[in-house]
Amino acid sequence: MRRKQDQKGKTKYEPTGKDRERKGENKAAVCMVWTLVLLTCMVVMLMFAADKTIVIADVSQAPSGLPVNTEQQGTPAEDKTLTLYEDQGRKGNFYIPLPKGIRAEEVTVENRYMDRELLLYIQGGEESFYEENRISGDIAPVLSARCEMQEEGMLLKIRMGRILEYRSTMDSSGLTINWYEPEELYDYIVVIDPAWGGSEKGIDGYGLLEKDLTLQVAKQIQKQFDLEGVRLYCTRTEDVDVPVSDRIRLAEETGADFYVRLCAGEDVNSSETYGIAGFYNEEYYIPGLGNPQLADFLTREVTVAASNRALGLFTAGEESILRQLQMPAAEISLGFLSNPREEYLLGQESYQEKLAAGCISALVQAAEFLEEAGEEGGGR
Repeated sequence: MRRKQDQKGKTKYEPTGKDRERKGENKAAVCMVWTLVLLTCMVVMLMFAADKTIVIADVSQAPSGLPVNTEQQGTPAEDKTLTLYEDQGRKGNFYIPLPKGIRAEEVTVENRYMDRELLLYIQGGEESFYEENRISGDIAPVLSARCEMQEEGMLLKIRMGRILEYRSTMDSSGLTINWYEPEELYDYIVVIDPAWGGSEKGIDGYGLLEKDLTLQVAKQIQKQFDLEGVRLYCTRTEDVDVPVSDRIRLAEETGADFYVRLCAGEDVNSSETYGIAGFYNEEYYIPGLGNPQLADFLTREVTVAASNRALGLFTAGEESILRQLQMPAAEISLGFLSNPREEYLLGQESYQEKLAAGCISALVQAAEFLEEAGEEGGGR
């Protein structure tokens, strides 16, 4: 810089040639630094893209994004058996190769736990791909695998020997499926059982069916449920027949800590009866949190949440599913469909949300009860 006086005698500074040269060098340096930063970011993004985690949708019966099976539409679906290869180098996971160029957003994975199936839909691809490539790894729980061609992709159906949980990661050439026993991932496991379904309607009120009410409340529980470390399973998520044996199997295979059955009440002698009631199996004693305690939690919390009245606790009937379960289990009657005023309330979504919130609050109390009992006894 050199000083120079203007016509008014004020001093001002003018850049010299060296100053301009240094300024140009500084600009070039800054540009080079930003170029390196951008290149580094691109490399990091590519690295993450090559090992992108795919979220697995937990679905029992209702499809969530997968195409409808053509067999369900009345047209037999053509499928082919996939080759399975036991790889001793992998433990607790198996690898599914993917056609070249498949992106993460073109892959959908669903855990159909009620059917013991893991479904993998790949948008695009050709059937011949899996004639030349095979699923490999720790395939101990896999019974079979088949590939079914869909209109715009492929549907892989992997039949499992038991109910499992899955986590998956995707690289440039395939998908790694890690499988776990449910209790390995969660502190507590809850089974919600909406009574009836499909051809079994349950109580028929003044337009509202028991099977529909229980399913709607179960869906609200799923929607609101966000308890950390707790896994929620539902015996059904749509209007389908579910045998009692399958409902029991779900609770037993997942090692459920709590089983909650949703039902409704009916009084054939009076249309004025209304309120919340709990049921339990008094013959099966469980130390700590037993059936009566769980039924009590449910009855009190649902009653408070719904601003209704509690009718009390009752022993389950001889034919009740509760008598076949060997874990804390209870049934909650959400209200009387034989009472027109209460039936109207039960059909309102806002009221169903309250019933669901009460069920969740009861489960929180049950978990806290077990936690406290475990701390006093030196373990869970």
